[in-house]
Amino acid sequence: MMSQELHPLPECCDNILYTEEQVQNRISELAKEITEHYKGILQEGEHLVLVPVLKGSYIFAADLSRKLGVPNSVDFIALSSYQDGVATTGEVKIIMDTRKSIFNKHVLVIEDIIDSGYTLSFLVNLLQTRTPKSIKTCVLLTAPKHKRKLEIPVDWVGMDIGERFVIGYGLDLGELYRNLPYIAELKQSVIDEIKNASKKKE
Repeated sequence: MMSQELHPLPECCDNILYTEEQVQNRISELAKEITEHYKGILQEGEHLVLVPVLKGSYIFAADLSRKLGVPNSVDFIALSSYQDGVATTGEVKIIMDTRKSIFNKHVLVIEDIIDSGYTLSFLVNLLQTRTPKSIKTCVLLTAPKHKRKLEIPVDWVGMDIGERFVIGYGLDLGELYRNLPYIAELKQSVIDEIKNASKKKE
């Protein structure tokens, strides 16, 4: 109740798509599956390297990291492939790279959402060139596969958002609402305003 009082549904949203409880329960399930996988392959002295993509996955990565039952470290990377929050440009840029070598390490890439597939494909290909021992992917939210421009397998997926545009739990609208503990669906009128504003800039 306290969390809901602190974070009422913003006026830009229609409804809560996934409640805080649903989000946390699903992350616990993902953490259990990921833990079981890496317990079987991590050797003595090894740990899992989490590579969350900023900014959208930072809350997801923090909660997932705490729930994992294997030693893990975190090394962030920041990429950009979206323009005005809605339209995918297809061009991925590195804004901030990882700091540590992942040579011969087990790496888990953490993303907030897979939509077109551009960002995740770019990142996996980039990290592969750095010769990790293994590389797998975990994505909190997935859009329908027909929206993919590039086909890339995802090892662990949290929840499906369908055709919706969502905010909360790390996802933003103009850099706001990342702190919401739930995932909420934007109103169509808000989405239309964003698209129209984007067209005017072209």
